[in-house]
Amino acid sequence: MAVLPALLLAAILAPGAAAAPAPVDAKTLDSAADPTREKAGENVLGRYVQASGSRVARGITMAAMFAASLPKMGKAATVSAKRLITKDGAVNYEITDRRGDSTVWKELILRYINGEMENAGKDHSSVAVTPANYKFKYKGERERDGRVAHVFEVTPRKKRQGLFKGEVWIDSETALTVYETGRFVKSPSVFLKKVEFSREYAILDGVAVPKTMQTSIETRFWGPAQLDIQFSDFHWEDPLFALN
Repeated sequence: MAVLPALLLAAILAPGAAAAPAPVDAKTLDSAADPTREKAGENVLGRYVQASGSRVARGITMAAMFAASLPKMGKAATVSAKRLITKDGAVNYEITDRRGDSTVWKELILRYINGEMENAGKDHSSVAVTPANYKFKYKGERERDGRVAHVFEVTPRKKRQGLFKGEVWIDSETALTVYETGRFVKSPSVFLKKVEFSREYAILDGVAVPKTMQTSIETRFWGPAQLDIQFSDFHWEDPLFALN
């Protein structure tokens, strides 16, 4: 178990991603062939790019529920925690409950938590979902949770670790990301066959905050590994919260 967790951590912590893509409750509204809708998509993409990195949640707490497993080995664990993003961008966790296999807890969940705290605030511009790193292809509109989102297929400009091929859904009203899904184009190790992810966001006071995050990794020797995280109970530490 010494090698696998480190590789999993490298994949899970890659910015812009989190496991096998989860079904999304959405309704197709039109096709990308409609020039009016495509023009609207171009407009929202421009707003998304312009605001990229400028609307980041700071000074917020939330509940986090972790569920991790190594199915082939019959090992699983769940952890409940309080997650705090400080006004300076640091991330802290307070564990409130832990159940299940201690190896999965230590080598998957705890490693993820420690890795997120260590990487918070670092420069991730080289893997950010922006035109500098990706090509965007408009796929049409979708309605999800009562909101209209413009869907873009994203393809990395370079086959670089941390980049993925998949979809990004951008909210038409706020130009914030509401959903991402895909597969990493380059494995972080020869021990991993593929890494897939899906991540949902909730829009809270003009900021996109993570709602669910799933990461699924197919390893060559240990079989599948899964890490799912659900976030809820969001609270601003200060009513006059700051956007970075």
